[in-house]
Amino acid sequence: MRSEMPHVTLTGDIAGEYLIREERPDGTLVLAPETAAQASLRRLGARSATPVEFDAFVAEHGGQLLPDDGEG
Repeated sequence: MRSEMPHVTLTGDIAGEYLIREERPDGTLVLAPETAAQASLRRLGARSATPVEFDAFVAEHGGQLLPDDGEG
């Protein structure tokens, strides 16, 4: 789901999806990083795990996901 705010994609020394927070009379743009989950994944070059990958991860590491003190 993409934000309803205007956005831009930057490339170069700073890259990623950014929301346009303000457009000033002189044309200056005030930007903020797009923090939606899908935009964050794109910025990181990552993707969501498939159900099979997630199940394999839980099978391998499930015992380490809960606290050792029995609270979980």
